[in-house]
Amino acid sequence: MMKFLKNHVTHLIILVIFAIGISLRANWYGDLRLSTANAETDSYINSSRSSIFSWDIFAGQRLFTTNLIYKLANDTAQCPIISYGKPGIGEEDERELQPCFDKIALLQNYLSIFGWCFLGWMLARWLKNPFVKIVAATVVMIFGFTPQIAEWDSVLSPESLSLSMLAILVGLGLEVILRAATADEPFKTKTDISLLAGFILWYLLWVFVRDVHLYAIPITVILTLPLFFIKKFRTAKPLYIALAILTLFFVVGYASARDSHRATRYPLMNSLDAYIWPYPARVEFFRAYGMPDKDVPSYFDSPNYQAWADENAPKAYAIFLISHPGFIVTTLWNDMDLLTSDYAQPYFFTDDVKNRDVLLVIGEMVNPDSGVVYLLTLILVLTFVAQALTTRNAILSAWAWLAVWFFGIAAGTLFISYFGDTAGLRRHIMPSIEMFRLHLWLFVLPFLDLSLTKKEN
Repeated sequence: MMKFLKNHVTHLIILVIFAIGISLRANWYGDLRLSTANAETDSYINSSRSSIFSWDIFAGQRLFTTNLIYKLANDTAQCPIISYGKPGIGEEDERELQPCFDKIALLQNYLSIFGWCFLGWMLARWLKNPFVKIVAATVVMIFGFTPQIAEWDSVLSPESLSLSMLAILVGLGLEVILRAATADEPFKTKTDISLLAGFILWYLLWVFVRDVHLYAIPITVILTLPLFFIKKFRTAKPLYIALAILTLFFVVGYASARDSHRATRYPLMNSLDAYIWPYPARVEFFRAYGMPDKDVPSYFDSPNYQAWADENAPKAYAIFLISHPGFIVTTLWNDMDLLTSDYAQPYFFTDDVKNRDVLLVIGEMVNPDSGVVYLLTLILVLTFVAQALTTRNAILSAWAWLAVWFFGIAAGTLFISYFGDTAGLRRHIMPSIEMFRLHLWLFVLPFLDLSLTKKEN
């Protein structure tokens, strides 16, 4: 018994910390079934009514995963919204125990609690220094348990699911990639194949939470292709199958977004109204792609403009962004205050959250609302890549790949969220901002661990 405790003392300490954290998380934030709706909640209920065997479950107003989850509503025929937060007009609300949404709120909280502990455990699992292992697990748990993240679990919108499912996805990704890097024949055993299958399945469920997640797939595929220059990956057939599945579902996701017009009917037109129409030179650029005049200010009352937008606006806008990098840089720079916001939820009053002032201060320590985060994460990525190229160490190369992958997804989803829709911009870009802040901890602690291990050796 003593030998077991001695060999596993670090893991036991982490489990005790998790137990304390879960207990506080479950009690300080009130009943986990409490929730509040926002302007989009009703659309999730309506979209979830589609049959699970129909194309509309993918090509409806909302996506496959949220459609499945919102089927948990107790009565999809009548779902009265009791608590409705409207921060845009200064009408926040109290959270309520809403009979139609209690299961959804509970699921969001359970996924969040499990997800952040799971990610903390998986990160610590691949570190060697006992102190760094404990710090890593604790910091990741605190990151997800403080108000900047945890309060979103009571909001009936996809931000909570986006982050908690991402935490589980990254935890699985750590295990899959690091096991593959250290194996002589990756994805050969049943355990490795099962982990890869679980990772792909969860990846697809996460992708179909928000449209912007779809573009994480090409980032993953592009970053995976260079692995085939390495012999042991070139002969790993499960990896080919995984890439084929991801590519297939990217096509499905793209086709469903096109058929539903959910990316053009509202979001893209908001961006054109904000970034293009007020500027004559930009309007002339779009004229070359056939953009007609709007007969009236409203997009929906201008049939010619709407027909053009549905077919041609995405292509024209993409070409505009690619050919105008100065516009991208200056727009982001002018909105730096938005990119460094604290991102605490604005939908419900928080008087019933115990010790919230203390929790916010702790949250600021692990969730820094500073522009330096973007610089530090970029430096981390470049340092990992440089070290991997010079040392040719398998485990270091795996960490470098993971750092580039996660940075790429954070940057890609932030870019598309930011320029893809100006309505509800703060809420839409929040998950991507939090990815950058999480990236800092996910890779600065392994970097520290690798440095300490190297010194010990």
